[in-house]
Amino acid sequence: LFDSSMDPLQLTPIDVVDEISKEDFVHRYLKPLKPVVIRNFAQNWQATEKWTYSYLKEKAGKEKVKLYGKWLDNDPTAIEMPPSEEMAFADYLDLVEKGADSDLRIFLFNLFKLVPELLDDFDYPNITDGWLEDFPYTFFGCAGSDVRLHYDIDLSHVFLTQFGGTKRITLFDQDQTKYLYKLPFTTHSAADLSNIDLEKYPALRFAKGYQHTLTHGETLFMPSGIWHYIEYIDGSFSLSLRALSESNLYRLKGAYNVFVIRKLDYFINKYYKNLWSDFKLKRAIAKAQEIIDERENNRQNKLKASG
Repeated sequence: LFDSSMDPLQLTPIDVVDEISKEDFVHRYLKPLKPVVIRNFAQNWQATEKWTYSYLKEKAGKEKVKLYGKWLDNDPTAIEMPPSEEMAFADYLDLVEKGADSDLRIFLFNLFKLVPELLDDFDYPNITDGWLEDFPYTFFGCAGSDVRLHYDIDLSHVFLTQFGGTKRITLFDQDQTKYLYKLPFTTHSAADLSNIDLEKYPALRFAKGYQHTLTHGETLFMPSGIWHYIEYIDGSFSLSLRALSESNLYRLKGAYNVFVIRKLDYFINKYYKNLWSDFKLKRAIAKAQEIIDERENNRQNKLKASG
């Protein structure tokens, strides 16, 4: 299922498997850093049946949670986005369950610190090594909300399991970064994929990616460093399990991003917000334009050579 508003992008379906051995997974997807949807990844989890909205409200409904709104309306060039508001978890889950059309989301929510017993409802399948078992996170979104195009700052692998409704996920490999208007000192794109503007971001037309609409019980493997844009078609939530990259270089880059780049961006943004924002956006556009000019020069040279 593809989004017609993304027609300018060159998208292909993500591979889908019902089941896969560890050996095949490592060979076909982990080593080449290729995404795949695994339908039986969570087949033995109690969570896929047990984690209803009413159950989660019963367990943690009184807790206050931070909600995040539309990224374009909230310091869009910064690496960290402040929350828009807070409300009781139960009240927010009511919005999600009823299909309220809202930009409000919860992300990187460690629900298990509040309700440790939920950890017993899932496990870490023997499909890879290096599981970061201290960092399971949940993500919730209302219908119509979206997650900006980015890649995860720590460069871990992510296994994202869907609960409830559906979400559409668009992915791009790292080698497509040159077309994606990456903002300096962040792992974010300046481009809004909910409303693609090829006049402002013309390099997007060259980007090649993948797309899949994730449904309840499916798990998407997102390899280290892959760009992802997520749209909540319905109100829903998901669980992410993380694993370390096998690449020592990626591990070092991930740590550098977290402990150096993120703090540096926060510091400069704090004191030079508008100037820093303008610089990052202009630089992202300029770098992409260099790629467009290079492609055009190569095309012209080929025409001259063949003529």
